[in-house]
Formats: sequence, C-alpha cells, structure tokens
Amino acid sequence: MITLIALLVGILLAFAFLMWTRAQPDAGRRLYAIGLVVTALIYVVFALIGRAGARSLALEALGVLLYGSAAWVGFRWSAVLLALGWAMHVVWDVALHLQGAGAGYTPDWYPWGCLSFDLMVAGAALTVGAGNRRTRE
Repeated sequence: MITLIALLVGILLAFAFLMWTRAQPDAGRRLYAIGLVVTALIYVVFALIGRAGARSLALEALGVLLYGSAAWVGFRWSAVLLALGWAMHVVWDVALHLQGAGAGYTPDWYPWGCLSFDLMVAGAALTVGAGNRRTRE
C-alpha cells in the first residue's frame, strides 16, 4: 500500500511540476535540467542524514556528477538527452535505493515516488524536444 501511495504522490508532484514548467519561456527545459540535479542531490542528503559510509557518499556524489552532466548537455544541446537522463534516473532509484547500497539510508517510499515522478518528467522533456524539432523545421 505504501508503494502505491508513493507512486501516486510522485505522479501528483510531477503533474504540479509540469504545470509550472509549461509556463516557462523555454517550455521548462531549464527547470528540467535543474530538477535532474536536485533529484540526485536529494540522495546525497539522505546519505548524509543516514550517516552512510564513504563508499555510499562517493557513489551518490558520482550520481550528482553523472546526472548533472546529463542535465547540462541536455539543456544546452539535446532535450532527448535530458529526457534520457530523467529516464535513467529511474535505474538509480530502483537498482541502488530499493535493493542496493542506498536502501539502508533512503526512506522506503522515496524511490517509488521518485520513479513515477522521473518517468513523467522524462516524457515531458522528450515532448519538449519533439516540439523544438518541429518548430525548427
């Protein structure tokens, strides 16, 4: 039941985020990039609060670097890469924080909420990229 609630909360938060981003001059692309970095940073905060070891902190820092790079490249050059960054963040949520090393310091509900949020934002970022391609043609 907690999983279902977390998924629904992720969807509701994503819907609110996407409504806010639609009103932006760049159709939300900048906020999608910033949001991807923030989602990675949240796991660093969980690791710090949960007093995770150096290995886990380094892994989470690597995630910030990885997703921060995807956000930067995606914002600057390719909405498709930005959408891919959001979609791949789901792998980070599930592989690392449900069963992996991060499961010890991440709240049980959070990866599920993040999963639904990430997928909705990935779809929206991809749609923005498709819209940008159409307007350039």
